[in-house]
Amino acid sequence: MDNFTLIGGRFRPKEGPVSGAMGDVWTAEDTRLGRTVALKFLARRRLLQQGAPTEFAESTARMFQREARAMARVNHPRVAHIYDSGEHSGDFYIVMEYVEGKSLAGHLRCGPRLPLERTARWIRQICEGLDAAHTAEVIHRDIKPENIMITRQGDVKLVDFGLAYLTDVTQTHIAAGTPLYKAPERWHGETGSVSSDLYSVGCVLYEMLTGHPPFGSHQDDALTVGRMHQDDAPAPPSAHRPGVPAQLDSLTRALLAKDPAERPKNAQTVAHAVGEILNALNITDAAGRADIPDTQGDNASFSKRIEALDLRIFELELLHDPSDQPLIDARTEHAEVTGQSGDTRGAAAMYNKLAQDCQMLFGPFDVRTLDAFEGLARWNRATPAN
Repeated sequence: MDNFTLIGGRFRPKEGPVSGAMGDVWTAEDTRLGRTVALKFLARRRLLQQGAPTEFAESTARMFQREARAMARVNHPRVAHIYDSGEHSGDFYIVMEYVEGKSLAGHLRCGPRLPLERTARWIRQICEGLDAAHTAEVIHRDIKPENIMITRQGDVKLVDFGLAYLTDVTQTHIAAGTPLYKAPERWHGETGSVSSDLYSVGCVLYEMLTGHPPFGSHQDDALTVGRMHQDDAPAPPSAHRPGVPAQLDSLTRALLAKDPAERPKNAQTVAHAVGEILNALNITDAAGRADIPDTQGDNASFSKRIEALDLRIFELELLHDPSDQPLIDARTEHAEVTGQSGDTRGAAAMYNKLAQDCQMLFGPFDVRTLDAFEGLARWNRATPAN
């Protein structure tokens, strides 16, 4: 392909190609709008010339066309946009947003481990993009560092929906995926789901925190890695990297649960949880935990109980709806222990938030709402007047 060829009557190749097993990606100029785009061609003819079975080449073509449909459904800043698709000289192509930057895999290969704040921020953005895809009924099925681009502005763009599954469209099941990031249930032939995408996010998070995936390495054969995903429990990230907050350990463990039902409900839940972690990282001291008022009683004991309840609530919020009783009970206990530690204003504030939430969830006369308002009044009375 030369620089004088116009693809689709408007796209002029400039640089490339960067070649992969299934296709080539060129940098191109959109002559109509005067912008740089990424032009991805399916190497169907090359596959046939190299001896690939016709059935495989045709299946690859269907995957390529499905990638275009999947990307076209998702309109979000954290997902690379698709502008056009078509056929040129017998080969299919997709025209996509040109992302100027480097893949997360490139960042992981370069130098020291990522800072915790950057890790949390990028994971939140990954989940924001995934949530948009899942809302559009698109399951990515190949979340891995190579498919996560980091722009020059330091923001995430999800790319490569070549293995995507459209949940509302009947299609052939595909077991393909990248072994190091593939959920246990997918090794049993399941199609893929919101939960399996989140498991892959957990593998990526683990690698961002520790410098290596939770199971296996690029040198291991796929079946060995698959058995690890199905049978083994990874050490918490903090075992490899002292200083990782307990909340990140807990989130990673939840994402990597073998049973999909034990993982977070959706990507939005994870994004929210990571936002809470980011807030904690911004206000914690050098030891990695927030200061807790110690005004009376056994200060060390109260601090440990409060810290444990913080983590317990964080874990419950990943797995439960706000109305579920285990979460209500944990929030109530958190408020009580906070008040017993001497922080009566903090206890009153927690009960106030719980009361407002219960009123919205259950109504003003529900026993849970009334109990929370009673706790608010009780700790308000215990607070000294200024």
